[in-house]
Amino acid sequence: MSRLLSSIRDLILTRKDINKSIELAEVYGAILWAVDKGVYDDPELEDILTGRCMDIVQIGEADLPSKDCIHLISEPYLIGGHTRLMEQLATMHVEKPDLLITRQSDERAIERTRSFFNECASLQPGTPLQKVAEIIECLKSYKRVVLHIHPDDIVAVIACRILKTISGAKIFFVNHADHVFTYGSTVADVYFEISTFGLHRDMKKTISGDKSFLGIPLSTQLVLKKHRLPDKEDALNFFSAASPFKFKPVKGYDSRPTIQRVLSEFKRSTFWIVGANPYTNIWWWPLKLRYWSRFKILSSVPYASYLTLLEKADFYVDSYPTPGGTAFAEQLVSGRRCVGLRAPIQGYSPADNLKSKSIDDLMMSILQCDNDESVIESVCAVNGYDAVKSRYRACLYDNILCANELEKHVAWTGDVAAYEQAGKITSAIPPVIIAKLISYDKRFLLLVLRELSAMQKMKMVVKLALLKLRGVTGKSPRSDKV
Repeated sequence: MSRLLSSIRDLILTRKDINKSIELAEVYGAILWAVDKGVYDDPELEDILTGRCMDIVQIGEADLPSKDCIHLISEPYLIGGHTRLMEQLATMHVEKPDLLITRQSDERAIERTRSFFNECASLQPGTPLQKVAEIIECLKSYKRVVLHIHPDDIVAVIACRILKTISGAKIFFVNHADHVFTYGSTVADVYFEISTFGLHRDMKKTISGDKSFLGIPLSTQLVLKKHRLPDKEDALNFFSAASPFKFKPVKGYDSRPTIQRVLSEFKRSTFWIVGANPYTNIWWWPLKLRYWSRFKILSSVPYASYLTLLEKADFYVDSYPTPGGTAFAEQLVSGRRCVGLRAPIQGYSPADNLKSKSIDDLMMSILQCDNDESVIESVCAVNGYDAVKSRYRACLYDNILCANELEKHVAWTGDVAAYEQAGKITSAIPPVIIAKLISYDKRFLLLVLRELSAMQKMKMVVKLALLKLRGVTGKSPRSDKV
């Protein structure tokens, strides 16, 4: 662990004010969420902070839970797959469950999410201890609690751990962010797996509860479609969409050689990237300058325009080096031709079997291979809505644990340590997190800058200056990158 992280953790443990300790623990979790330093959980910290809160929080006694199920999410989003996963699970209950939101959220996202639940409540602003008490009060009437928390949401973890001491509630943790650090190793009775990457990453954690495979359900209806194999002279459209960080080159894993090969060999083709920032993602600039009119980068488009571009695509290419979860599988079952490179982060659906080990193999698959029907069948068996629903309900209501079915369909070739940063930090840390850290002790600024790479150092200085000009400090980060 780096000197920066060790210093923050030491300060968490030595602060006398438990509210400050919890706030710092959120900062600590947010940095580990953003930066892969080989630390993926911290059960000792969860134990210590929970113990300190139990000595202070007035919780009283709880009656036997009378309500069935409530879902708890840190913050819903309008876009991205993580809120959608929670919403799909909510539809798998016989009766609509309730929902509790622990952080300030976009009102439009709350309104959209509300339709999937019976009752929807949000925490009032307050100190961490006040939020812990409020969460416990909201949850103590329920038999089952399903967590969809952000990796840094230590408040929810503490509250649910205390809840279990006064209630017979059973805690289920849907670990959406199974590829990064997350709090919650000590809280869940059942820890749901959504991928084989998560299965292997969990071996580096100390998880106290049971494990059960869930999988990510597809929201797309199955469309079986035959495709004509293309010729190099065809005017083809290649399309890829994801958050900017999923395209960022890391430790030699880089999508640009693939794109260059496609555009150089298919001379009438066009390659679309949706979700990247053409101004700040500077690694795209050489490709853009070389293939100006045929390499298109869009940071965002209206949903109707996105669907139009997607409909015109001859090939859907998964993001690389960080894949798009089940986005690749959804395009496959919707009838689109799918290709991509297999990345160290993998194992979210059997659609990985369509991905290639090398650029040469990928080029060959474009010219010679249609989508494999057996792969489509296995995707439906693992990630189909009814398949996920069966596992989910069996675990919640019949105490049946499921083995990871992806292992039967996809040979593991990933590497959970591939993106670990041993030296200087090269990934972006939300500047609001650093601003909050500095508000406790200004000496942390120098320590942070020492840990950052030259590029990230310059970006951080600029971003902190802009935050100060806008008067923004101490707010929680807003990110859909989990």
